[in-house]
Amino acid sequence: MRLLFLNHNYRNVGTYYRAMPMAERLARRGHEVTLLTVSPIHRWRAVWSEVNGVRLGELPNLAQNNSGEGYGPLDNLSRLWHACRHAYDIVHMFDHKPNASFAGLPARWRGAKLIADWADWWGGPGGINDVPKRRFPVVGKFEAWWEVEQKRWADGVVTISTVLQQRALEIGCPAERVVYIPTGAATDRIAPTPVEVARRQVNAPPARAILGFIGFGQGDLAIVMEALRQLPDVWLMVIGPEYPHIRALAEQYGVAERLWQTGRKLGAEVSPYLACADVMVMPMMDTAANRGRLPNKMLDYLAVGRPIVASPVGDVKTIVEQFGVGLLAANEEFANAIERLLKDERLRSDMGSAARRAAETAFDWEHLIDRLEAFYQRVIG
Repeated sequence: MRLLFLNHNYRNVGTYYRAMPMAERLARRGHEVTLLTVSPIHRWRAVWSEVNGVRLGELPNLAQNNSGEGYGPLDNLSRLWHACRHAYDIVHMFDHKPNASFAGLPARWRGAKLIADWADWWGGPGGINDVPKRRFPVVGKFEAWWEVEQKRWADGVVTISTVLQQRALEIGCPAERVVYIPTGAATDRIAPTPVEVARRQVNAPPARAILGFIGFGQGDLAIVMEALRQLPDVWLMVIGPEYPHIRALAEQYGVAERLWQTGRKLGAEVSPYLACADVMVMPMMDTAANRGRLPNKMLDYLAVGRPIVASPVGDVKTIVEQFGVGLLAANEEFANAIERLLKDERLRSDMGSAARRAAETAFDWEHLIDRLEAFYQRVIG
């Protein structure tokens, strides 16, 4: 099959980590795959390369973030022109943003079937776009409508979570053209390294109790900061950009001296940092956005084989319960759950092993790509 993937994020950000692994594995199976994303560097020009068999286009980022991602004029025009010039069997649109969906119109005209990937809950109360102030309020209204209409308009819908699968059915998408396919775990680049070995690799103190958190977006960490205030000997490692507001939040809670911001890590260099942690944390406020998500960090935690303390929200709650990979805790119980795991080495080990097993089975990419490939064939056929 000739496949076009449209990703609305910058390269190496957000849903790119869902789109690119899918593209790579489909390319290994002999499909011709092109993935269009946004360049993190270039404002005015596109850069093309081949990555693991995938033809990767990094398009200009001029005005990419105007009132939300996906609105760059050069980026959108480039995608429309590409879809007019090239014929594809499938166009897989990684969410509804203009740069991830508008090129579907000329692609459909040229004979492509359109797959809408629903990876986040954007519109309505508690959605990602539910912000107090927007530079252009009309954009928020348009997206709340288009998020839903794009799914109805597509030939097939792939959802990242069971919550969004149910939402797709509720808005009228026929059940036979909706499939739940979570993101897979990066078991090829994240290894369950022993804590003491990982800490030697990155020169981390060997005797500290360390909580692990990874993410480009670092929301809801106040839940963990409050837990740290109750656990005076525990440190928090945040793998990702060193945001000043996270440092300020730690200072507000009086735990800044126990915050370790590693800076952003890419690819395989993430693995030893994740493995430094005794326990991983997944704090989530109970909002529509969080209920609809399956955060990439959850798959990283499973891959590294560490127990997880998580908020009981959405599919994260389901995964923790179904696979026995950690403890669920309300905000005020986070400290108690962390302390329980830190004190019980056997429980940490058992839950960490269960996490890696889940990564290698239920969240194995090859198994998930089997399902995606079969769905493509059903939509085409």
